Amino acid sequence: MKHRQSGFTLIELMVVVTIIGILASFAIPAYQDYTIRAQVSEGLGIASIARAAVAEEFLTEGLPPTDRTDAGMSADPADSSGRYVASVDIENGVLTITYGNEANPQIAGAGANTLTLTPYESSDLNLVWRCGSAPAPPGAELLGTAAGMAAAYVEPTLPVRYLPAACRP
Repeated sequence: MKHRQSGFTLIELMVVVTIIGILASFAIPAYQDYTIRAQVSEGLGIASIARAAVAEEFLTEGLPPTDRTDAGMSADPADSSGRYVASVDIENGVLTITYGNEANPQIAGAGANTLTLTPYESSDLNLVWRCGSAPAPPGAELLGTAAGMAAAYVEPTLPVRYLPAACRP
């Protein structure tokens, strides 16, 4: 009577390990991009307070605020920080979100760590924001153009692949 062996052969085991390795090589970078995008989203949430301050200053004074104090906020940009956001600054109405603290090194390094929100004024005098590398709002001018103190568009330094969909070109 022959004894029949059961179980995996070495070849079958190697095939399974190879397939798992291939799947992991696709999944790990995709997950890393996902977590970085989540960190970038934190900055947009923190910047919402500064966005409201810029809008309020523009509605009351007719000009974009020159800096944080002009917008009624503290002078220190680091006061608007979070787990992944080092600071939110205002310069002539333009918000600059700087990533740092515990952010992924892909977005925390100097030269690749800022996202900008640029205010525009629509023809019906509404405030519209241009996020990152997104196209300028159609029919809108930079905030303060009519008053001669226009905000200037500043290109973000974050890699485009990490920007939220609304901030991409």
